[in-house]
Amino acid sequence: MVMSLAVGFLCDALLVLGHGMLGECGGVCSRVGGLSLSPAGDFIAEWFEGHGPYSLGILGLVPGRGIAGKARAFFVFGDSYADTGNRNPYNQTVNRIWRKPYGDILGLPVPIAYELLRSHDCKSTAKKIRQGVNFAVGGSGIFQAYGFITVAQQVKEFKKLIAGSHGFDSRKLSRSVVLISVAGNDYGAFLSSRNGSIEGLIDLVKPVVSGTIDAVKELYESGLRNFAVSNIGPFGCEPQIGKTSCDSNYNDFVALHTRLLREGVGSLKSDLKQLSIIISDLVSAINYIFSSPAQFDFVDLFVPCCAEKGGVELCGEVDEIGGALSEVCSKVEEKFYWDSVHPTQRGWDAIMRLYSHGANEENKTISFIDGAPNVIEWIDSLGFVAYDMSTMLSPE
Repeated sequence: MVMSLAVGFLCDALLVLGHGMLGECGGVCSRVGGLSLSPAGDFIAEWFEGHGPYSLGILGLVPGRGIAGKARAFFVFGDSYADTGNRNPYNQTVNRIWRKPYGDILGLPVPIAYELLRSHDCKSTAKKIRQGVNFAVGGSGIFQAYGFITVAQQVKEFKKLIAGSHGFDSRKLSRSVVLISVAGNDYGAFLSSRNGSIEGLIDLVKPVVSGTIDAVKELYESGLRNFAVSNIGPFGCEPQIGKTSCDSNYNDFVALHTRLLREGVGSLKSDLKQLSIIISDLVSAINYIFSSPAQFDFVDLFVPCCAEKGGVELCGEVDEIGGALSEVCSKVEEKFYWDSVHPTQRGWDAIMRLYSHGANEENKTISFIDGAPNVIEWIDSLGFVAYDMSTMLSPE
């Protein structure tokens, strides 16, 4: 299961940031690159220029008037729920699979994928990184789950980048926003190595959560202050596991991950006095959608839109002459899942609406964000101007 994050966490349309220049040329050009990534990646370079995955879209941060103002940059770490081009961005045959249905949302800028910086000269690189940088890699995890760069290694690349630049002062970093998406590749790789057996899976939860918390600490020490961290989703509801209904055998480990993540974030808040951090509760959001799919106009929740043929690794792959190795449904707008683990654009749209507004039940509002009533109010609390983009998403 390569959960490479469309914001696996907090994000499908785009997070639009103010244009505060973060990187003067300095040593940026000599430091970017160096990642050795396998084929089968997420988003192609030409598409990336104007679009992004789920993790990048809950709201917009825009230049404001008076005290409320612009966020300086957006930095992204994690897996395929947030990757916008780091996993082999130049292989269009492989990356084309993510254009439909994830693409064509809004023509607004998102942080450039770290791997794409290598294709620009020094002057244009400094311009590109003013929005921030996306370090997330499809298939990544706390450990080398599928052999890709880990989240800790992504953090190191970030530190190299700012160390080699002249424009990353403490104020600019403190007025930036960070997304960390660790949506479950470590667990997926564990299950794959044991033919789906969940025995021992729960023992992996503590080190995975600890690794996520450590990433926040290290980035905080580098000067970043505002964090959105994604919870994992309900594993038992993914089509590759649930098949026809959610498998309750995975509930205990998902609940433990959720509890330990909340406890870890709580400890961070106590120890790091300038920290502002929220958790996007992906498991609660998806469970809510699954409890009343008709409300969101979804049908056949456990049947993904794209079905692989012949044992290929990624839905949407083509053979050497361009022949499709998968079958795509005719009404993607009715599907929550695109493939066996990734939601469709409309799936992320529904999740984002819950993150942005919550849900009204019996005269009370249910929140799907830990640490704030919703994402928009959290952004407002940081002194940035936020506007709701969940109502602006185009249909599939």
